[in-house]
Amino acid sequence: MKDKKAKRKLPKRFESLFWEYDPEDLSLSEDREFIIKRVLCHGSVEDFKALRKTVGDKEIKAVLMRTRGRGIDRRRIRFYQVIFSLPAKEVEAWLNDPARTIWGGRCGRGEEPKNAVEAGLEKNQI
Repeated sequence: MKDKKAKRKLPKRFESLFWEYDPEDLSLSEDREFIIKRVLCHGSVEDFKALRKTVGDKEIKAVLMRTRGRGIDRRRIRFYQVIFSLPAKEVEAWLNDPARTIWGGRCGRGEEPKNAVEAGLEKNQI
């Protein structure tokens, strides 16, 4: 087993997103995809900025593509689509997947914005 000190620890900034775990048990090197997904799903804009600096856009985009955005709400996926230039047809397929629609309407948030500007987001802010 690897020495705990050799592992890249969970950045302190993200600890509050993992309230149900002991931060000492999480490692950026061993739990990388889990940490990326949690930040993408529940993190603030500042957490997202820190994630981009920590792991890089290429890896975040790869995780989004590999997981098809599972577990991430529609608005955030649309945001990431703009930021990472995700292919529109693929994102539409993810969002229209019947498995997603079962859970997608559970919050009753209403219609999603049609674009990032309508959502109040600008690419240069991120």
